[in-house]
Amino acid sequence: MSAQKKRNKAYRPGRLAGDNIKLKMQPWKGKAIMDPLLAIIDQLEQNGTIDVASNGVAIFKDAIDGHWYDSAVAIAGVVEAFEIHERRFGVDLHIDGLRKLGKALQIDMPINEHQTAAARVSLQHIRAASLEMTAGYARDLIKDFQIKEGLEQVREAA
Repeated sequence: MSAQKKRNKAYRPGRLAGDNIKLKMQPWKGKAIMDPLLAIIDQLEQNGTIDVASNGVAIFKDAIDGHWYDSAVAIAGVVEAFEIHERRFGVDLHIDGLRKLGKALQIDMPINEHQTAAARVSLQHIRAASLEMTAGYARDLIKDFQIKEGLEQVREAA
């Protein structure tokens, strides 16, 4: 007679196997977010310049896909996503430095070394927080941010 083994693992539909893996075990995911922002700050600190489009908008080139993106919009997106995280967990990630840098790029203000240093500190706090996130939580955080953005666009259109 053959004995059948009883399965102890509960089936959880809709959850991917890697959802519970912390991002510190998947460093390429964190680099995809952090590297472009660090490159913006590095360029400002080293050269005192920022790349701009023909219409004067500050832009950066993503090393992964090779496309150019609006720097202020990218920074604002990261700031808003981590504001959601701050509210959920009652933590302070000191993201004001990054927020102010994004705003300065948006309105074409001069940027000094104190602003870039504050933005770099913000990124250090964001990085530390993101390393402790699971892949599933990070994905859900991005979805929540996208929903928030969609709702704001609907309100503006109304």
